[in-house]
Amino acid sequence: MSNQLEKIKELIDRRAAARLGGGEKAIAKQHDKGKYTARERIAMLLDEGSFEEMDMFVEHRCTNFGMEKKHYAGDGVVTGCGTIDGRLVYIFAQDFTVSAGSLSETMSLKICKIMDQAMKMGAPCIGLNDSGGARIQEGINALAGYAEIFQRNILASGVIPQISGIFGPCAGGAVYSPALTDFTLMMEGTSYMF
Repeated sequence: MSNQLEKIKELIDRRAAARLGGGEKAIAKQHDKGKYTARERIAMLLDEGSFEEMDMFVEHRCTNFGMEKKHYAGDGVVTGCGTIDGRLVYIFAQDFTVSAGSLSETMSLKICKIMDQAMKMGAPCIGLNDSGGARIQEGINALAGYAEIFQRNILASGVIPQISGIFGPCAGGAVYSPALTDFTLMMEGTSYMF
């Protein structure tokens, strides 16, 4: 019985750590810029209590340039589904507190999974973007991840609504997916696409 309680406590602790993204200092820095975190944005958009997170504990697999020492649960993107006014939506929110929201291979897999689920269910897909672009340390793997996302944007076109919110800098590859979606909204003063 105590072993089960230890496992439950471990899971609760891991969830709490994952919810902090890049940590309290990174969250404070985000707030100082007048920006919200990925989780705060999702909470503001979706019906209260409706968000079901997917792949909370996914981490990158990169071992280059010191990345083997830097691991964050969720790997820079919060993904899942929930409701808006009772209607199902799938959502991903890039977390700038983790490696400036830069796209890794595993991050792209999480986003693609959400896009695939949205198409299967015939539900809108919402992307909340706040990303410095490709994670340079991952090189071609990050770029290949963008190709997978763009392919899904094209396949979903005319099938489901695709909505992008730009809430911070979106550089390089992070710009092309929003440009392929049906609606792109930008936050005055904090959002940039270049």
